[in-house]
Amino acid sequence: MPHKIGAYVRVSTEEQAQVMDGSLDSQQYRLKNFVQSKNIQEKNWGKIVDTYIDDGFSAKDTRRPAYQRMLRDIRAGKIDLILVTDLSRLSRNISDFCGLLEELESHRAKFLSVKEQFDTSTPVGEMMIYNMINLAQFERKQTSERVSMNFNSRALRGLLNGGNALLGYDKDPANPGKLVVNTDEAPGVRKAFSLYLETGSLQTTAVKLNATSIRPKVGKGRKARHAIEGRWTVSSVRNLLTNLAYVGKREVNKKNKDEPQEVLKPWQRYQVVKASWQGIVEEKHFLTAQKLIEENWKKERSRIAEGERRFFPLSGVLRCGDCGRALIGQASHGRNEVHRYYGHKMVVGETINCKTKRLRADEVESAAIAHLTEILFRSGHFDLVEDNLKKSIGAEGSDLVSERDRVQREIVGVEGEIEGAMKLMEQVSQNPDVINLVQERLEKLAAQKRLLVSDRDNLLLKIDEINDARASRSVIESNAHEFKKGWTKASQAMKRRLIRRLVDSLVYTREGLYAYYVTAKERIIVQPIPPKKMASEENSEATSNNVYSIKKNPKCPPRISEDGGVLRVGIGGNSSRIITT
Repeated sequence: MPHKIGAYVRVSTEEQAQVMDGSLDSQQYRLKNFVQSKNIQEKNWGKIVDTYIDDGFSAKDTRRPAYQRMLRDIRAGKIDLILVTDLSRLSRNISDFCGLLEELESHRAKFLSVKEQFDTSTPVGEMMIYNMINLAQFERKQTSERVSMNFNSRALRGLLNGGNALLGYDKDPANPGKLVVNTDEAPGVRKAFSLYLETGSLQTTAVKLNATSIRPKVGKGRKARHAIEGRWTVSSVRNLLTNLAYVGKREVNKKNKDEPQEVLKPWQRYQVVKASWQGIVEEKHFLTAQKLIEENWKKERSRIAEGERRFFPLSGVLRCGDCGRALIGQASHGRNEVHRYYGHKMVVGETINCKTKRLRADEVESAAIAHLTEILFRSGHFDLVEDNLKKSIGAEGSDLVSERDRVQREIVGVEGEIEGAMKLMEQVSQNPDVINLVQERLEKLAAQKRLLVSDRDNLLLKIDEINDARASRSVIESNAHEFKKGWTKASQAMKRRLIRRLVDSLVYTREGLYAYYVTAKERIIVQPIPPKKMASEENSEATSNNVYSIKKNPKCPPRISEDGGVLRVGIGGNSSRIITT
């Protein structure tokens, strides 16, 4: 019986610089040629069923999307042989490799390396395989240590190891590891310090800065999210005020600042050194600001610790159906008592123009808990959830498979061009000019293929995440029974956890309260609980004949319209929402 082969190829971020030797396309070309030669030697030896490509992932662990997809295909019986160019492509970790061998053995599958063709069925072959993986792990750790030591050496000299330029500075064109003062932005940094020393409040400082023309520096990456929004927040002001770079100093290994230094290696220890750039804030003003921040922090911690703690179990899951923002627990002091309610989180510099103002906490909580402990278990409710899941999964799965096939056809076309270019390179190996032209063409084809493979992998992840309807129903039922069983005697912290295990979010609209349930891969919306009489179980039953479709965007209010059927609603990620009643 021919082998059903899964060809696995991988390059790490560092290896991506090598276009030819060891590249993704070179690995695939070698694997195809190997399979062809094996089929010539032994008729019907095997066929490559699928190719699994991890572009820019290290083999230090198994958190690789294509690798995980390959394991799922092994369990499903789609492939029974993993083929790699060499063992280091598959794993550089002994424990991970041992786990893979056990997984393969349990599903009667094998792996084969073109470079190290050892027979693992013999003791000698098994020993050699483990020795090779041990060496690969040693090489990875040694390389990681060399890189860390090099970064530490640069940092001790006051140089940067990447990252965005700070407000008030630009990267030195001649040496990106250094900063040069931006004379237009530097006064804005000094203004931020003077405002804070004047007001003594991060929030007030943020408000005052937003009223000026001073804006955060626009950068790249997750750390620049406040700058991208173009406004100052308490967090971005604090980050600016506590950055030692503004007094010409460089923090080395800042992530290890709170670790016990004596147990760390020399190149891992936290230090403060002189930076390779000049400061733009007077050190006495910087130190005064740090002292004030520390005092305010201690006062706030003390106030919270000594104040009365109020329990808001729905904080973190309750959202507004009009604007999409989170509704968090808040309290106000009335004449005779303290009133609990859920309201929009106030963000500095952001104006909230939403028709929904405040929701009484007791009313919303009693409605949600009554639904989760009683209404959810009504006869036939889970059957209806499962039926709607089946309808939605069928429609979504068909669309995704069609799109996946289209992308796969484009990948096959590009791979054909790459294979032709590789053969041409072999034929003209003595002509440097032609080789250079072929290499340029290969680089363009490789870039095109990476985009297509990324699209295909995203589609495959979505397809994988469409679970069997019965499995999704089972998850909801299991979580619901656990919730009902533990709610009465649970502590406040446990009650919050029980809610989040069962409910992904609760969306408040004028039609009622929609519950988005957590399932294996999906989120389910159940019938709305009328807002005026939420606490009444009988009134929630009155809407059981209505079906709504909700399209939700974090920046736009969801649109609600009656519909004759149950529709899948995409939310831009790998999950979907299905409305049931």
